[in-house]
This record gives sequence, C-alpha cells and structure tokens, in this order.
Amino acid sequence: MQSKSSKTQGNYAKLSGEEEAFLQHKNESDSTLFLVDPSNKSLRLRLYFSVALNIITVISLIGIGISQYIEHSVLNNDLRKCSSYSPIHNLLDLEPSIKKVNGSLFPSKTPSISRELPNPKADSLWEEWELTRVFPLTRQDIIKMGKDPSYTAKLEDDIWGLGDDAYAGTFDVYHQLHCLNSLRHIAYGSYYNMSMANPERLKMPEIHLNHCVDILMQALQCSGNVNIMTMDWVATQTYPFPDMSVNRHCINFEKLTAWRKENTIDMDKYVRVMEKPEGVVERPMADQFYAYHGWESPNHKNGANPDEDFNV
Repeated sequence: MQSKSSKTQGNYAKLSGEEEAFLQHKNESDSTLFLVDPSNKSLRLRLYFSVALNIITVISLIGIGISQYIEHSVLNNDLRKCSSYSPIHNLLDLEPSIKKVNGSLFPSKTPSISRELPNPKADSLWEEWELTRVFPLTRQDIIKMGKDPSYTAKLEDDIWGLGDDAYAGTFDVYHQLHCLNSLRHIAYGSYYNMSMANPERLKMPEIHLNHCVDILMQALQCSGNVNIMTMDWVATQTYPFPDMSVNRHCINFEKLTAWRKENTIDMDKYVRVMEKPEGVVERPMADQFYAYHGWESPNHKNGANPDEDFNV
C-alpha cells in the first residue's frame, strides 16, 4: 500500500528525489549544449551583424536626408556646380531654370532689342548694360575668385563708409555685352558714325575690336553649351533645317541687372575720387602698350624678365 506522499494529487505525482536530481542534471546539460553549440554561436553572430547593418543603414539614410536638405537649401546650388566662385551666389537668388531661347530666323511680333534696328529706346538699354557699375567685394571674395587682392583698388572707408574690407569689382557678363554692342555698332556703322575695321593695319580700333571678338569666342567656348539642335523638315526647304530654339539653363538676367543697379556705388563720385594714390601695388602694363606708343618697356629694363610676355 502506497503512502499518502506518493499518491497523485490532481493529475500530478510528486517526483522522488532521484527523479528530481536526474531532471535537474539533464536541464543543465541541455543549457550547456545550447551555449556551446557552434550553430547557435553562428546564429548569434548573424544576428549581431544584421542589427549593426540596420543601424548603419538608418544612420546613412539620415545623413543622406540631411545632406539633400542642406544642398537644396543652398542659394543657387545648381549654378554653383557649373560656375567658378562668385559672391553673387550668396547674395541673390538668380532663379536658374530651363528656358527655350528664341532662335527663329525672323523676328517675332515682339522682338528683343537685339533684333531691332537701331533706335533710341533700344540704345538706352544697351547703354545701361555697358555702364561700368562697381560694387564692393571683400578680400576673401577676391582670393576665392583666384585673384590677388594686393592689386585690387580698395574702396577706402573714410571715402566710401563701407568698412575696412571693401574692394572694387564689376560683373564680367556686362563687359561681354559691351563687346557685343561694339560689334553691333560697327555692323550699323552709318547710323552710329563708325567705320569698319581696317584689315591692313593694327591700330587701337582694330585691337579693341579683335579683343572683343576674342572675349566673346572664349565665353561661348567656355560656357559648356552642348545643347543639340534638331534638323527638321520645313515647308519650302529642300534639305533639313535647324531648329535653333533650344532649351538652355538660364538665370533671371533682368533680376541680376536690377541688383547691379541697386548695389552699385556712386559712379560720379567714383570718377572724382578714384585716381590712383601713391604707393599702391601695380600690375605691370602690357609690353605691346609701350611698343604701341613707342616707349621703352620697363618690364624688361636691364635685361629683366627676358622670356616673359607681359599683358593686361
């Protein structure tokens, strides 16, 4: 007859001491096997690697998001990528965008001034573009532009009230427009009382004209314009005719012109006070300038700089 302690209680029977010891030993053995089993160790390593990879991925995505946000928040970001340094990138939203240029052969009903025959209204706008309008640069601006500020005319604070870090600068694009207008004047020479260039001599009119042609040629070649014109079939034309109205990456030029006018210094005052003072650092004048006037060039005095061709 069994004792009460060995009777079943509920559907369970109390284990004997030997049975408890056996099960405890078995459980400990199974736990140890789990800890040292190579397949379990490999599983943990894969788990750690997966977690680390997910963390790196999340951090990378956050970094990319921040980078794109910063990139899109930078003023004129697309323009900066294809331009050399200019302080205007930080000062004015030039609204770069894709625009179709008017490349039609015949003028439209509302042609641009560059399509018009000479007239006072068009000339007034050309004259505004041609004006030398100076605005202040900082020393760091000049260095970032790859230039030497020691040569640049300083806008002295006691005269201009712009602080101790203001230097004279102008926009290159308006010099290019000046050159284009010079060619336009020669093309309509009878209207502007200008003669054609003389192909038999190289005097100052020809030197200036050739300078302008070269400036415009370099500007066009340097622009990176690889736009494509399609060759289309056109009524009355036997051969394919080019569609010259291409899409180009443009800035808001009217906005730039307005900014230039608003931010220029007093140019009447500039003419009065900006004569060269004593003791400034000067760039050498061109050798051909001295030769043109029949003067000896100081650039090569006493045999100095024999192999250097000085120019401005």
